[in-house]
Amino acid sequence: MFALPAAAQSADLTDYVRARAADAAGAADVAAQGYARALAVAPDDPVLALRAYRQALMVGDVPLATRAAAVMEKAGVAPPDVAIFEMTVALSAGDAPRAADAVKRLKGTPFEFLMPILTAWLAQARGLDGVAVLDRLETGALGRRYAATQRALMLIAQGKNDSAASEATATLASESDADARIDLAIVRGRDGGRSLLDGGGPELEAVARQLAAPRPATIGYGLSRLFATLAGDLTGERLSTLTILFSRCALILDPVDTRSRILLARGLSAAGAQALALQALDSVPRNSPFARRAASVRVAILRDLGHVDAALADAKALAEDRGATSQDVERYAAFLNAAGHYDAAARVYGDALRRGEDANPDLHLDRGVALARARRWSQALPELRKAVDLAPNRPDALRTLGAGLIAHGGDSAEALRLLERARRVAPDDAAVADALGWAYLQQGDVARAVPLLEAATQGDPAGTAANEHLGDAYWRLGRQFEARYAWRAAAIHAAPADADRIARKLSQGLTSAT
Repeated sequence: MFALPAAAQSADLTDYVRARAADAAGAADVAAQGYARALAVAPDDPVLALRAYRQALMVGDVPLATRAAAVMEKAGVAPPDVAIFEMTVALSAGDAPRAADAVKRLKGTPFEFLMPILTAWLAQARGLDGVAVLDRLETGALGRRYAATQRALMLIAQGKNDSAASEATATLASESDADARIDLAIVRGRDGGRSLLDGGGPELEAVARQLAAPRPATIGYGLSRLFATLAGDLTGERLSTLTILFSRCALILDPVDTRSRILLARGLSAAGAQALALQALDSVPRNSPFARRAASVRVAILRDLGHVDAALADAKALAEDRGATSQDVERYAAFLNAAGHYDAAARVYGDALRRGEDANPDLHLDRGVALARARRWSQALPELRKAVDLAPNRPDALRTLGAGLIAHGGDSAEALRLLERARRVAPDDAAVADALGWAYLQQGDVARAVPLLEAATQGDPAGTAANEHLGDAYWRLGRQFEARYAWRAAAIHAAPADADRIARKLSQGLTSAT
């Protein structure tokens, strides 16, 4: 049963319980509506307010989030990110004093590193020199990560297309951060921004084609880009709450920004609200320069939902599109591989190699693995050798080739050399330890095999292969009780193709099972 907020104990609990159930099911829109009704019944409950605040950010209900934030502030339990949200809302309403008060509340919180940038922008909005303020304040190492783009935007806002602004934009143009280049190109416009996007690949070329008149570098634009950058940095770090916060704040300041909407979708998906994430992606225009970025995120969400056929269809469309990148092709091949379509995956990896990626060891390794799984070892072998030639100290390539040679009756001496090299390169890699231990076991060297297989199971206690191999080694040493213990561990997560074999070993022993 859900734990209930204190104030809700004496109130009508129907809305709260339904909201919690919707929350658990990932139905953020239904949950937000339920929390809003429950908060109306118990308007001073901070626990209820926190839940309402989080759900409101997910669905974009700014009034509900504002009301919930006020309840938490009054109770003195507001999380630090509430100050960022309230500053954003104040700015969007043109209330600079209230925004400044919210910035002050970041002191002593994990977001204190943002204070110099926010303070500088607020000063610039009042007609002061924001760059001078930013340069005077101590940003710290983390703050400097974000200050460079913001400083350049402030210079452009001041109309300083002099050497200082040029130097700042040129420095950023040389970096790998494509979004920072786009941010600056938009405020410089068609004439001044194209040079920032040159050589940046298909997406930046598409942005360049759509550049228009320079966009004003206002505090709203600058901070929307700051928050979007933060959201992007936090995506994939299991911090979906903050990804949602920063992308939502970016959208409050710049409601039509496509990149922030894509980041919001990624955060919503990570939070379990995939349906809401797909809705966010559906709003991305087809002619947007970032439509392919949105489509890639959509494929990942469909895959996570278990909609394999839909994910494959979308991935195929991206890979076969005229503007497809090698990354699109690789992603499609990876999905085919994961879905068990090994022949098709090998063909698509081959297409990627023919697109000028022949020096890419990843593609040769992945194609070799797909071919091996498709039982086309003679074709897999040269791909795996090529991967090792291109990356001679890469442990997964060495392990895959070495283990493949052992499994298919190849040169055992070469296989051991490859696996021993992989072990030297990656002494803590459980998969490498398992492969080398198994190779020794196949050669009859049980004494050398056991310590490696034991190390492999310690590094990967749930690993099916390592536990099965260790059980085989123990059995050959006459340690039958320990062998069955290892096989039982192997059976826990065994795939159907392996489960029957392991079950026979458990019931009959190694001799009659192999």
